[in-house]
Amino acid sequence: MNEFFKRLNSRSFEGLLVSIVAVLIFNIFDFEISTSFNEFVLLIFIWYLVIELLLKSIYYFKLHVIYRITFYLLFLLGILITYPFVIKFDFMLSPFLITSLLLTLLMSYEIGIAAGMLQSLLIAFHSNNFYILLFFVPQIIFMNFLIRNVNRRIEVAKAALYTSILAVIILLFNPKYLNVYHLTISFLNPFISTVLILGLLPYIEYFTRIYSNIGLSELANMNHPLLKKLSIQAPGTYYHSIMVATLAEAAAERIGINSTFTRVASYFHDIGKIIRPYFFVENLPEDAENPHDKVSPFLSHIILEDHIKSGIELARKYRLPLRIEFIIPQHHGTRVQKYFYHKAKKIEPDTSEDAFKYPGPKPQFKEAGIIMLADSVEAALKSIKSSSYQSIKEVVEKIVSGIYNERQLDESGLNLKELELIVEEFIKVIVNITKVRVEYPKEDIQKVVQIDDIQ
Repeated sequence: MNEFFKRLNSRSFEGLLVSIVAVLIFNIFDFEISTSFNEFVLLIFIWYLVIELLLKSIYYFKLHVIYRITFYLLFLLGILITYPFVIKFDFMLSPFLITSLLLTLLMSYEIGIAAGMLQSLLIAFHSNNFYILLFFVPQIIFMNFLIRNVNRRIEVAKAALYTSILAVIILLFNPKYLNVYHLTISFLNPFISTVLILGLLPYIEYFTRIYSNIGLSELANMNHPLLKKLSIQAPGTYYHSIMVATLAEAAAERIGINSTFTRVASYFHDIGKIIRPYFFVENLPEDAENPHDKVSPFLSHIILEDHIKSGIELARKYRLPLRIEFIIPQHHGTRVQKYFYHKAKKIEPDTSEDAFKYPGPKPQFKEAGIIMLADSVEAALKSIKSSSYQSIKEVVEKIVSGIYNERQLDESGLNLKELELIVEEFIKVIVNITKVRVEYPKEDIQKVVQIDDIQ
């Protein structure tokens, strides 16, 4: 019973509130008590049958409350802007695609399709015109499916063209709407919706910090202020981040998750090192003295741990996507800084491992788990003395199994089959990177130099 009330006070209460607001929006123009009650019962039933399952099963909603709030607001906005067109003008003029497409771009197409279908059902039920369902739902499913992994605006425009053709085909089966007016507005509707969506998207991304792949692709531009600072102030970390991105993106593609986000998050995962770059060995000039040799291992631990706090602060200042902010602490999890821990043990034998653990949390989603693995594998590349397949395989497997045995991936959602595929992809990428080039004879090199001089 206590568990029931606990749930009622959280997501269930949110669903109840959204249902009430949705019914009120429908009845602004034509309020009837019996109709309102029936709609409320229908909405509550469908909400807990479909939406509640989505909220439980899709990890976005577990990461931060802003994902649920964004979902609720876009759902209600969709009803608010769609229904007036249906009752005052024509349902074919209504921007019924906007909510579902925005949710697909920002979260996932399962969320977008579910919201669009529920919205369509409620509008059809309230209008007592179930042809609306036949017209809306195929377009919602089709266009959301087409844009589920897009990275460029032109791909959304192409999806609008195909959806426009589908809208015309749907009308061909109903002689009532087979006229120039309805065919024209049905064809143009997806294009108009696309213009509105692409216009709204940057504002939603900025205020919610939930980014579409289109927004992420823009962040991946190496002219981003943070990446430029990283390349100048911490060049070793910058190179490390590029390598991590190469490994992580390939692994994400292999197991079928968002490779665009994985790549972009990898670029920014160590931005906190900008603050004290020379306390990280990859940024030290060759033959430079290591500053950690002059301080206690306890202070070294604090300095290294501080790059997480600094990274989170920078992510918030520059309004990077929330999931990138989450990855900054998660890519270290609760692992122990073993080098400094063992160094401290020599000074104080009673030193606990807990004193040298990163604060965590452990990776909470698959992309974060992959970046943790790629980060450790890339760091170990420098210790690989041979570029043979077998030696690379041994190092990669040892690192991945070590992290797995430390139980750092328990909350990431990665399973053993996916870890096997990730290991295979890491090995493939590293083999290609470390492949020995053909050594040209000295005479040929001299010829190339002479040609370059002439040019």
